[in-house]
Amino acid sequence: MIRTIRSAAVVGVLALAGGSAAAMAQADPDLPRAPSAGSPASAWPGPTLCESGENVLWSCSIKGGKTISVCASRRISATEGYIQYRMGKPGKLELAYPASRVHPRGRFEYRLYIQGNTSLSFRNGGYEYSLVDDLRSAEDEVLVDKDGKLVSRIVCNSGGTGFEIVRPDLLGISESPYGN
Repeated sequence: MIRTIRSAAVVGVLALAGGSAAAMAQADPDLPRAPSAGSPASAWPGPTLCESGENVLWSCSIKGGKTISVCASRRISATEGYIQYRMGKPGKLELAYPASRVHPRGRFEYRLYIQGNTSLSFRNGGYEYSLVDDLRSAEDEVLVDKDGKLVSRIVCNSGGTGFEIVRPDLLGISESPYGN
C-alpha cells in the first residue's frame, strides 16, 4: 500500500509536469509486472464470505450480522481469474456480482484518490455500487446510487481493510497501474 501511495504521488507529479502514467509504468523498475489481488481467506483477520481457496480483497461487517466481501481467485492475470462482490451471511448470499466467476475486465473500476482513499465500483441492475476504503477513517462504506442519486449508504461496523490490488491496469479495471 505504501508503494502504491508513493507511486501514485509520482504519477501526480508526472501528470503536472506533462508526463504520463504509461511512461511512468515503463520507467519504474520496481513496478510489479504482474497483477495480484488479495490475501488468502484462511489468513484474513475478520469475517469474510470468501472461500478457503480464494483471496480476500476487502471485507467488512455490517448491520444485521451480515458481511460484504470482495473475493478473488488465487491466481489472477490479465486473461484469467475472477473478482466477485458478495453480500449476506455465510451460506446465504443476498447478492453476488458478477453472478458467475468471470474476469473483472469491464465489470469493475478501481480508483486511488490523491488523498490515499481507494474505491472499487460496479454497475448492477440499474444501480451503481461504490465500495470506499477511507484511509483516514475507520468508517469504510458502500454507496449505492440509482440514476445518480444516493439510495443507500452502508457503513462498515468495524471498518474495512484497504483493497489489496496490485496492477489494476493489467486486470482491466483501472486506466493506470496506480488506480487513477
